[in-house]
Amino acid sequence: MSKELQTPNQPSEEVDLGQLFKLIGNAFDRFFKFIAGIFKGLFRVVLLLMIHFYKRFIWYVGAVVLGVVVGFIIDKNSDTLYGANMFIETNFESTRQVYENIKEFHQLAHEDKDTLELAKRLNITPTEAAHLKGFYINPDIDENKLSEMYSNFYQRLDSISQLTASFKAFKESLNAYNFKMHMIGVASTDKSLYSKIEKAFVKQISSNEYLNELVEVTLENLEQEDITLQEQVRKNDSLLKQYLEIRINESNKELNSSLGSGTNLFMGQGESNNLIVDESVLLDKRMSLESQRRAINVAKTKNRKAVNVIADFPVTGYDISKWTSKKKFVLPILLFGVTLFVFVLLGLGKYLREQENV
Repeated sequence: MSKELQTPNQPSEEVDLGQLFKLIGNAFDRFFKFIAGIFKGLFRVVLLLMIHFYKRFIWYVGAVVLGVVVGFIIDKNSDTLYGANMFIETNFESTRQVYENIKEFHQLAHEDKDTLELAKRLNITPTEAAHLKGFYINPDIDENKLSEMYSNFYQRLDSISQLTASFKAFKESLNAYNFKMHMIGVASTDKSLYSKIEKAFVKQISSNEYLNELVEVTLENLEQEDITLQEQVRKNDSLLKQYLEIRINESNKELNSSLGSGTNLFMGQGESNNLIVDESVLLDKRMSLESQRRAINVAKTKNRKAVNVIADFPVTGYDISKWTSKKKFVLPILLFGVTLFVFVLLGLGKYLREQENV
């Protein structure tokens, strides 16, 4: 009885499967026809464009040639924009002062074009100041330095804060004032102007009474520390000389003298059971003192100014013009586009007139 009930359902299932496969086949067929239609449309557009440019080839070539010639003449009679960079190191948290002064210089050169004030500040003539077009500054960021700063920052955090203190978040929290090394750029139409303005420019960007006082006090402290170290070196040398004299006298005594019967010399940290301190201790002490003096000499050099110039301006600037500012490149593209736009308008007008007559 159950077999008889199942038999009529088999043809129905076969019909359903056939319709399903037919629907899938139709879908693929429409899909491939759609793709083919796109390629046919693109081919037709490309073909029409080629026919258009072929028929009007002379017009487009003429527009490009005219743009090149006119652009070349304009570029030849225009001033070339030159640029040069200086790298500085800021001391005593003078970065804010430097950035404010650079903004002021940029305002004078780029916006106000105040050649008289620029000439006064930089000790040049107003004619030379007219060539200055802009002043720019950015931190000189080193990824290795960033990693070192993050490591020091991370170690100072507690265990809970360390869980959320990622390197990305730390990097995003930094600003230009967190760095000591900076790159200053100057744009000018006179490539030989940079060596003339450098000395006065560095003085101007770091001009601040408070910073000048910090420089003086720091140098005085370093000088006093150096004097103290020199006095320690003299005392150490005197002690070493006396020690050597004692050793010479001891060597002239009889070899069978009892242990400890000779003259003994003890250092402040020497042990009481030592007969004579080893002279290498005095030599090591002298080397340590001399190392500290060398470090002070370096510190004097680094802190002699609020702003140290790590790399000067080059003798002459270099061309920083972009191709978009070159008329010999821009004008041909512009005239080509204008020509195409005119022909499109003419074709559109012709098409609209034909539609009116239909």
